[in-house]
Amino acid sequence: MQNNILLPLQEIGRTAKSYAELAQGMINIGIQSYTVDVATGTTLYRLADGEFALKEGHGEALAIGGAFNNDATLQAVKDTQAGKTTYPEFMDAIAAAGVRFYEATLQGKPRVTYIGTGGYYEEEIPL
Repeated sequence: MQNNILLPLQEIGRTAKSYAELAQGMINIGIQSYTVDVATGTTLYRLADGEFALKEGHGEALAIGGAFNNDATLQAVKDTQAGKTTYPEFMDAIAAAGVRFYEATLQGKPRVTYIGTGGYYEEEIPL
């Protein structure tokens, strides 16, 4: 299942003009949720019936800040949504804000939850 999802996912990532488009593209190819480990960038994509695909992250691990900082996390999310930062800059910002991983749930009420030590921030995905 690995290549059956990862190859179309790369194309969706290249062509999506917003996170909402990216999320809808993932839904269209059967991804129900995914989790990103912020330090390593490793992503676990979950599909129906227990199927999954794992995408290895970047080489050097990011340092994760101490306790979760809600304000810094919210600012990082707003900046990337406004196109002010690249994905690597976004990952640096949420790492500094203490986000250890984030979970995107694409079924039911689509949402992203940013989770760190001592807190979390969640917002809906506008599809």
